[in-house]
Amino acid sequence: MLVKTLKNSLKTGLFFCLFIIALMAGGLSAKAAAPALQVKSAIAIDAQSGQILYQKNDQQKLPIASMTKLLSIYIVLENIKSGRLHWNQQVAISPEIAKMSRNPKLTNVPLSANRTYTVRELYQAALITSANAAVSALGNAVSGSPHQFINKMRSTARQLHLNSAHIVTASGITNGQAGKLGYSSVAKNDENTMSATDVARLSQLLLKQYPEILQTTSQSKAWFDKGGHDQTLMNSWNMMLKGESQYDPALPVDGLKTGTSTAAGGNFVGTVKRNNGDRIITVVMHARNKKTGDPARFIQTRHLMNWVYASYQPVRLTAQTFQLSNIKVPMGKSLTAETTVAKPTTVWIGRHQNRNQFRSKVLIAKNHREENGLKAPVAANTTVGQVQLSLAGKPISQIDQTGTLKLPIKTINDINQANWLVRTWRYFWSLF
Repeated sequence: MLVKTLKNSLKTGLFFCLFIIALMAGGLSAKAAAPALQVKSAIAIDAQSGQILYQKNDQQKLPIASMTKLLSIYIVLENIKSGRLHWNQQVAISPEIAKMSRNPKLTNVPLSANRTYTVRELYQAALITSANAAVSALGNAVSGSPHQFINKMRSTARQLHLNSAHIVTASGITNGQAGKLGYSSVAKNDENTMSATDVARLSQLLLKQYPEILQTTSQSKAWFDKGGHDQTLMNSWNMMLKGESQYDPALPVDGLKTGTSTAAGGNFVGTVKRNNGDRIITVVMHARNKKTGDPARFIQTRHLMNWVYASYQPVRLTAQTFQLSNIKVPMGKSLTAETTVAKPTTVWIGRHQNRNQFRSKVLIAKNHREENGLKAPVAANTTVGQVQLSLAGKPISQIDQTGTLKLPIKTINDINQANWLVRTWRYFWSLF
C-alpha cells in the first residue's frame, strides 16, 4: 500500500513538473495546435477587419480556376452601383459565347446566340452554378469585348492591390478552353493565378461593399430562364450550403465560390457567420480533387473553420468598451483628449488570453496632426487617425499593405482650441 501511494505521489509530482515546464516554455499556447490541412495554401480572416487568423503558404501564387468569377462579379456590381449597368438590362449573346455555353467539358447554362438574357440571370448563373459563358457575356456587357474586359480585370486587380493576380480569362478556364475568346499569343494551358491572401482580400472587399452577393451565393438551387427555351435547374457546387452533403448546422456557410481545374485541384473560398456573431472568410487552395464532387476542399474548410472558433474568442471594441485616453492636444483647451474606434470592431484573441493584454499605439492622421499631438479644434466623432493594436507583446496580423492590425479612431467629444494668449505662451515655452 505504501509503495502504491509513493508511486501515485511520484506520478502527480512528475505531471506537475511537466506542467510548469510547459508553461515556462510557452508550451500551453493561446491557441490549439494549427490544423494540418491537406491543401497547398490556405488562410482565414475576419471579414470586417481583415485580421489574419490562420496562414499556410498564403502568399504562393496558384491557379484559382472559377474563383476568378469573384473579380468579374466585383466589376459587374461596381458597374451596377454606378448606373452603367442595370439588373434588367438585356445582354446579347455572341456566337462564340453561345458555343462555349454548349461545351460539355465546361460548367455552363445553355445560352442561345439569337436571344438576350438579363444581367441578373447571367449574374446568378455565374455565381450559383459557375457558368463560364454567362460571366463572359457579362464581361462583354461591361467592356464591349472579351479582351477589353480582361484589361479591366487586370486594372481593377491593381487598384485593389491584388498584386499576385495573373488574369487571362474572365471565368477562370484556361486560355485554350476560351477558344476564340482567348489570346492567340498566349499558351493554351495558361490560366489565372492568385495567392490565397489576395483571394481573401478580394472576398473581403466584395462582402463589405456588396453584401447582397450572399443572397445569391447562399442558394443551393435556382432556375435559369424558367419557362424559356433554355430553362435549366442550376445546382451550386458549394456542398457546404444547407441541404447539401457537407452542410453542418454549426457552420451555416452562405458563400462564397468554388474553383476547380486540373492545375488548381479543388479550391474554395468560404464564409460563415455563426450564432449571429462575426463573419469569417476562409480560403483553401489545391485540395484533393480526384473526381467531380470530391468533397475534400469542403472537409478541409470545415476543419479550418472549426479550428478558428475553437482557438479564438471575439472581443468587441466599442465606444463603451474601448477608449484611448491621454491623446496629447498641445494647443487644446484641454491638453488631452479621448478617442475610440470609429465603428464597433471585433478583434479575435486566443481562448486563454484577455483584453487586458492589448497594447495601443495611436497614429494621428497627417491632416489632424501637429507637432507632439492632435491639432485643435476638432469636432466630436471625427476620424483623426488609427490605432495599431498588439496583443501580449506581439503585433496582430491584418490582411492589408502594412500587415499589422490598424483600426480607425474617432474623437469622443468636441476638442476646443485654447485662446490665443494660452497658445502663444505654450508655443514660447516649447522653444525651450
